[in-house]
Amino acid sequence: MSQNPASKLACVPLLALLLLPCADELWAQQYRVNPGDSDLRVLVFRSGLLAPLAHNHVISSSALAGTVAAGDTAPESAFDLRLPVAGLLVDEPQIRAEEGQAFSAAVSEKDIAGTRRNMMGKKMLQAGQFDDIRVTSRSISGEFPNVVIEAEITIRGERHVVELPASVDRYDDRIVVTGRTDMTHSDLGLTPFTAAFGTLRVGERMTFKYRIVAVRSD
Repeated sequence: MSQNPASKLACVPLLALLLLPCADELWAQQYRVNPGDSDLRVLVFRSGLLAPLAHNHVISSSALAGTVAAGDTAPESAFDLRLPVAGLLVDEPQIRAEEGQAFSAAVSEKDIAGTRRNMMGKKMLQAGQFDDIRVTSRSISGEFPNVVIEAEITIRGERHVVELPASVDRYDDRIVVTGRTDMTHSDLGLTPFTAAFGTLRVGERMTFKYRIVAVRSD
């Protein structure tokens, strides 16, 4: 049975709408993350009876990449970030100094190498199989500058939903997002390092500090 040509034409606008991004994304201003100005730090703390023999650690990266879509309001905004696992740094001296007394002790190159090896291993990031960590917003609530982000973090191919508090500063040519929050290894499906029957181990709690700078895409 033949179809009315007018009916075929009527389907075209509907199909086009289905293929378009949502309206919020269309009207939001697009920004691209500037890795050189952005910074992520993860503060990891020693635990167990033999904790005095170990160190607290700072994992850091300035290799963030991705995009930010900034709407007029927080719910109209979104972001998609990628963090290369290979770009993670362990116990950079200057960064340790900036984090204060809890990180003031010097860490040997041997200890740094051991921490990195454990971090990249099968109980943690599985770097040989997974190249990056992805952080994507599911929703953003509140009013600028103070917002709460419901984010999906994909690590080792597994997705975990967390809440990230953030402060958003908007300028003509860039947007700056800063925040700090505590999470556990379990929140991200990770198993912290342990030795000597648990008397020496990495603590379950971690502190995340983030500063994301994204420049306007014209």
